[in-house]
Amino acid sequence: MKILIKSIIAAVGLVSSSLAQIVADFRTSEGDFNVLLDYVNAPLAVANFIHLAGKGDDVLETRDGVPALETANHFRHGYYSTPGSDAERLILQVYYIPATETMRAFYGIFQSETYIGGVEIFQLANYYADITGQDRIRLALVSSQPTRYRITLRYPRQWLDARDQKIKEAPMYRELEINRVETGKRFFAGSMTRDPLEHPGYHFQDEVLRVPGNTTNPYGTAFNTGWILAMDTVGPNQNGSRFFITSAAERTWNGRYTAFGTVIQNAGRLVVQSIANTTTTSDQEPLQDMVIHDITFRRQGVAAAAFFEGYHQNFLPGVIEALSLDIQRTNEGFSLVTPLRPQTQTILYQGSDLRTLTGGTIDVQSPFLTEPMRTDLTDLINFAPKYFLKGFATKIPNWPSAEVELKDAQLSFKVNSGVDEGSMSLFFDSVDGTSGSYTIDMVVERTMEGEEPVFVPSKGVGTFLATYDSSEGPYMGVLTLNVLTGPLNVEEITLHLDSTRFANNPLINPSTIIRRFDARTTDPEVPFLGYSGIYQKLR
Repeated sequence: MKILIKSIIAAVGLVSSSLAQIVADFRTSEGDFNVLLDYVNAPLAVANFIHLAGKGDDVLETRDGVPALETANHFRHGYYSTPGSDAERLILQVYYIPATETMRAFYGIFQSETYIGGVEIFQLANYYADITGQDRIRLALVSSQPTRYRITLRYPRQWLDARDQKIKEAPMYRELEINRVETGKRFFAGSMTRDPLEHPGYHFQDEVLRVPGNTTNPYGTAFNTGWILAMDTVGPNQNGSRFFITSAAERTWNGRYTAFGTVIQNAGRLVVQSIANTTTTSDQEPLQDMVIHDITFRRQGVAAAAFFEGYHQNFLPGVIEALSLDIQRTNEGFSLVTPLRPQTQTILYQGSDLRTLTGGTIDVQSPFLTEPMRTDLTDLINFAPKYFLKGFATKIPNWPSAEVELKDAQLSFKVNSGVDEGSMSLFFDSVDGTSGSYTIDMVVERTMEGEEPVFVPSKGVGTFLATYDSSEGPYMGVLTLNVLTGPLNVEEITLHLDSTRFANNPLINPSTIIRRFDARTTDPEVPFLGYSGIYQKLR
């Protein structure tokens, strides 16, 4: 299915004009304001935001008298938005997709040449069901004389409430507390608690690259001015539901946060400024209660109609399910057994009683996992004989880190971490990508215990052996190097696979995209040094 979809997807061009807009209308206790959403640079963040705010179904129907679905020329007839649709949509068409060696036949739903989703070829309960099993798409015969069909695109965005660890459905952004303010800079919302690690049961990737071909300034200048709506995150690719809105410029945020909207220049900016200037406690909690009552959306123009949340939903984390955890006693002690759920993010809450479960830490089960995950709990159980655990799993529809191909690749690195500076290039062989050569021209800080830091030049050429591991996460790969010759002092490079606009398409294309990285030594005998920056796979 993955190969089939890639072969038939072509992105719909999104043109920027004053007539092509999606506007988010914020209604708050402090006044109302409007945000122009950037669905071109950050389609996943925009789609996720609209889902969590509570999006209604999109309903499209054929005109009267179309051929039956099973006939060869049904695809020639379009499905058009109805008055019951949440938004005006471009015409959809339905094609019969024949079976392959890895996928059964199904009916594919397309907007122009863009694949939206698919339904089964056999009718079930008076409709044709979503092939993913997530019940996001239904196709039904609504009239036989004349023949008329209806497509219903559903948006059941689930989220995990950190207050009671219960799975809920959007809307989440209703009566939402503004729970943190950096006075004079920005305010935060989108979470049920003030825990900076809170998430809605999933993480999705960053969209920080705004100028992918510009190695000097790939992140653009989104935060060079104020009035920006952005995802709040504590690390690469940890976006969820939390967001912030700025009232002042802060250039250091470029490349760190996904910016996906701009407050429209009207009286609403005074509302944003007033909220951002609110007096707070020493830990940035507002002294007065402020609430976002709800967020609604308006669309204008053909390009805004072409932005289809149903399409981008295919690249966001899917349904959330509760896991039946098991604690097993072994000869060595106690182990927590998490059920096998390949290609998921797994969430674990823990605590000494069911009322105060904490944590909510996210781990992953890679697509290649074949055994349930086991975690040693021996010391914990011996220390706390009464202990409670609660687990969940969220399906990840695609795993971009597994798409990285190092055969005949060149990775070109530019360092920009603190005092370290310079460049490095790795050239992988054309056989299987497990060996290659490098060039390096850097000056890095080396820190020895009890001594002052010193700057060490690292310049020259050499060779290496390499292994790549994509099991660490859907948006993170780990490249381990065994340096055979030369001055390279890096043994491990973590590649953070941000999503980007490749032909206005959120699909990952590892052959052309700049990403962030972290590099470090792994040998405990080697004094610590590390650097980070951006890289581009050039071929």
